[in-house]
Formats: sequence, C-alpha cells, structure tokens
Amino acid sequence: MNRGLHKNKGFTLIEILVALLILTIGLLGIGGLQTKAQQYGRYSYLSTQATVFGHDILERARANPKGLLSGFYNKPNNQQHASCYSLTGCSVQEMAENDMYEWHTKITSTLPGGGSVICLDSTPNDGTPAETACDGLGLIYAAKVWWKLPDGTDQRVVITTAL
Repeated sequence: MNRGLHKNKGFTLIEILVALLILTIGLLGIGGLQTKAQQYGRYSYLSTQATVFGHDILERARANPKGLLSGFYNKPNNQQHASCYSLTGCSVQEMAENDMYEWHTKITSTLPGGGSVICLDSTPNDGTPAETACDGLGLIYAAKVWWKLPDGTDQRVVITTAL
C-alpha cells in the first residue's frame, strides 16, 4: 500500500545529463556564431579599406590634373620623390609616382597580401594581382586593389572614374 504513495521527486541523473548535453550544444553553437561574426566583420573591414584606398588614389589623380591628362597615372612607377615633400615641389610625373608610392605603401601595410594598380582600362572588371589586365585604352581610369583572405583566395575592389 505504501508503494503507491512514494513517487520519485526531483531529476534523475539521466535527465540532468540530457539537460547538460543540450546546454553544451547550444553554447557551442553560440561560440561558432560569434567566431563567424568576427570573421565576417574582418572581411567587411578589409573590403571597406580597399574601397577607401581605391577612392584615395583617384582623388590624388584629380588633384594633379596635368598629370592625369598627360597619362602619368596610367600604371605609374612606384617611386618616392623627396622633392614632393619640399617647398620647391616636384614635376607632375614625379607627383604621380610619389602618389603611387604612398598609395601602394598604405595598401601593403593594411591589407594582407595587398596589391594595387591604377591604369587606363576599357574593361576594368578583370585582372589578377599577377596580371592586372590593364589595356591602356579608353578614358576610364581604374583603381584595382587586391588582398588575400585567410584561405588564400584573392579578393578585388575596382573603383573607376572617367576623364
């Protein structure tokens, strides 16, 4: 008779283990989501930086209209000129080369595996870091910026402007 009156109270060990298993799976899922969010935030940051850099060189070119119209921004040499930092100044070609030097230095120090080119290109949405595919034709200047993702794939941003 007393057997029916005594019911089990509380959780059994199996119920506690199942609850812990569910909690652990949930916490692992949250950790995975946090890792992906940080990864995508980093990708977004790099893409934004590449876009800013693309606009930067095009604005530098617009600030040197004689150099731009003379074609000195079509794949300029990457060379620093001390005269561009002095009161005496530098030539429009030297300014284009110095702009390319400063631009490329910023890109390589900010973007992992960063590469860049500014050029005249009638088909700007092509090219790789190894082969920029600048044809030198047309009136469209393209600023192409590349960087590498952690898995080794190349990413590219292309900013264009017409003369």
